[in-house]
Amino acid sequence: MPPHCYVCGLDLHTAPPDERFVLVHFGGHLTTPEGWVGHPSNAVWFCAGHAALGTARESLPTADALREIDAAAGRDSAT
Repeated sequence: MPPHCYVCGLDLHTAPPDERFVLVHFGGHLTTPEGWVGHPSNAVWFCAGHAALGTARESLPTADALREIDAAAGRDSAT
């Protein structure tokens, strides 16, 4: 899965050329088995401006972290 910020939707096509993206692995560790191909289920992309929202919660399970990030971003995660 190419970079696409979970918070604002910024992606490689809409980002300025110097934009950096951060892949945050939730749950406190990288959980991809050796030889894995594809995007890990516990990993979420953030743009540089929103990376702190993810990295501050990387020890949480993915669903809990995303709920907290949705609340911090002022949106209802149930929709």
